[in-house]
Amino acid sequence: MTAAITERFVPLKLHLFESPREVVRPLNVIWTPTLLVADRRMAVHYRSLNFLPPSEFLTMLDIGEAEHWIRWSKPDLAIRLLEQAEQRDPTGPLAAEAIYRRGIATYLRTHSNPEMYAVWQALLDRFPDSEWAKRVP
Repeated sequence: MTAAITERFVPLKLHLFESPREVVRPLNVIWTPTLLVADRRMAVHYRSLNFLPPSEFLTMLDIGEAEHWIRWSKPDLAIRLLEQAEQRDPTGPLAAEAIYRRGIATYLRTHSNPEMYAVWQALLDRFPDSEWAKRVP
């Protein structure tokens, strides 16, 4: 697990009450543990609260890193990570989120509503009652 983190991220451990307030306060962390995926400017692109089992944690890292790449105009990298997240646990609790976000990344890559909705249709077919299916317009 450590390698999965350190190969892709620069871990920073902050103590909610003892770390410098000027670092902690802008991050809006009110619960521990909170995992943030931020860029080099410390702009937070993804946030996850509390612990997850290892396989779900890896999936969450993929989704978080994909969100980073979406915001840095690298939708191809995001799509690859989101497909990886979905394949790791295709029926797991984070699969619907990965598919939803892949629809967004697909649109940002292609500017094609039909391609975006094709991804989202898979979400609606597989996870019709998920909170992510309810977000599809």
